[in-house]
Amino acid sequence: MAIVANRAGHGVIDKPLTTHNRTVTAEPNGVTTPQFAGEIVLDTANNMYWKAVTLLNTGWIALTPPA
Repeated sequence: MAIVANRAGHGVIDKPLTTHNRTVTAEPNGVTTPQFAGEIVLDTANNMYWKAVTLLNTGWIALTPPA
Protein backbone atom coordinates (compact mmCIF):
# COMPACT_ATOMS: atom_id res chain seq x y z
CA MET A 1 0.00 0.00 0.00
CA ALA A 2 1.36 3.42 -0.94
CA ILE A 3 1.41 6.41 1.36
CA VAL A 4 -0.23 9.36 -0.37
CA ALA A 5 0.78 12.92 0.52
CA ASN A 6 -1.37 15.94 -0.13
CA ARG A 7 -0.71 18.30 -3.06
CA ALA A 8 1.67 20.48 -1.03
CA GLY A 9 3.85 17.40 -0.50
CA HIS A 10 3.36 17.09 3.21
CA GLY A 11 0.82 15.41 5.41
CA VAL A 12 -1.07 12.25 4.67
CA ILE A 13 -4.48 12.12 3.04
CA ASP A 14 -6.39 10.41 5.79
CA LYS A 15 -8.94 8.46 3.69
CA PRO A 16 -7.58 7.93 0.15
CA LEU A 17 -9.68 4.81 -0.50
CA THR A 18 -13.05 6.00 0.77
CA THR A 19 -15.92 7.47 -1.23
CA HIS A 20 -14.81 11.03 -0.54
CA ASN A 21 -11.93 12.61 1.31
CA ARG A 22 -13.31 16.09 1.96
CA THR A 23 -16.59 17.92 2.13
CA VAL A 24 -17.29 21.36 0.70
CA THR A 25 -20.24 23.66 1.30
CA ALA A 26 -20.83 24.65 -2.33
CA GLU A 27 -19.93 23.61 -5.88
CA PRO A 28 -16.11 23.31 -5.95
CA ASN A 29 -15.57 24.65 -9.52
CA GLY A 30 -13.48 27.79 -9.38
CA VAL A 31 -13.20 27.62 -5.58
CA THR A 32 -11.61 24.39 -4.34
CA THR A 33 -8.19 23.22 -5.52
CA PRO A 34 -7.98 19.42 -5.62
CA GLN A 35 -5.37 17.66 -3.51
CA PHE A 36 -4.89 15.10 -6.31
CA ALA A 37 -6.44 14.18 -9.66
CA GLY A 38 -9.28 11.77 -9.03
CA GLU A 39 -10.19 13.29 -5.66
CA ILE A 40 -13.88 13.05 -4.82
CA VAL A 41 -15.54 15.64 -2.60
CA LEU A 42 -19.05 15.85 -1.21
CA ASP A 43 -20.88 19.15 -1.67
CA THR A 44 -23.05 19.19 1.45
CA ALA A 45 -25.13 22.21 0.38
CA ASN A 46 -26.36 20.55 -2.81
CA ASN A 47 -25.95 16.87 -1.80
CA MET A 48 -23.67 16.18 -4.79
CA TYR A 49 -20.39 14.35 -5.33
CA TRP A 50 -17.69 15.99 -7.49
CA LYS A 51 -14.54 14.44 -8.98
CA ALA A 52 -11.34 16.30 -9.86
CA VAL A 53 -10.17 15.48 -13.37
CA THR A 54 -7.23 17.92 -13.22
CA LEU A 55 -5.26 19.69 -10.50
CA LEU A 56 -6.89 23.03 -11.37
CA ASN A 57 -9.72 24.45 -9.28
CA THR A 58 -11.81 24.49 -12.48
CA GLY A 59 -11.34 20.79 -13.23
CA TRP A 60 -14.28 19.30 -11.33
CA ILE A 61 -17.06 17.19 -12.86
CA ALA A 62 -20.37 16.36 -11.18
CA LEU A 63 -20.83 12.67 -10.35
CA THR A 64 -24.40 12.96 -9.08
CA PRO A 65 -27.27 15.15 -10.27
CA PRO A 66 -28.57 17.87 -7.92
CA ALA A 67 -30.89 16.53 -5.24
